[in-house]
Formats: sequence, structure tokens, C-alpha cells
Amino acid sequence: MTNDVITKKYILKPGFHQFVPGSAAIHCNENLSDEEAEWYLQRYPHIEALFAPRPPEGGGTVQANDERKISEDEVLNKGGFV
Repeated sequence: MTNDVITKKYILKPGFHQFVPGSAAIHCNENLSDEEAEWYLQRYPHIEALFAPRPPEGGGTVQANDERKISEDEVLNKGGFV
């Protein structure tokens, strides 16, 4: 079993998480294997939101929209240094 975040299929968002209603928030990336994550997801599908999205197979990420990054000057509608 490997807990290497790079090779894991299921990556939790930062912090400790509660999977089972009424239980303690004890789950994190350091103590959750892919096999355990699959087991919990089958029984408690609502916890899917606790996992970080993964890039599609084959690498690379897909940007959800076509917005470009704007500079602070553009936001403030000023020229020069801020």
C-alpha cells in the first residue's frame, strides 16, 4: 500500500474529514488508502465532495472557462506601479 499523494487515485482536500455521520473527523491523506477510500465512497457517496478533483487520465488539466489572468493594474484601471 502506498500513501504517496502523487500515485494515489483518491486525494482528500486539506484537513481531517468525517466520513460517517456521528463519527470523528479522523481521515486525511496520510492515513487513507485508495482501497479504503473506495470502500467509504461506495457506502457514503456524499463524501465525494471531500476529495480534490483529479486531472483527466493522460495528464494535463482542463480549464473550466476561457478567462485570462488580469493584472492588478487592469483591475484598478491604473497605469504604472501600484
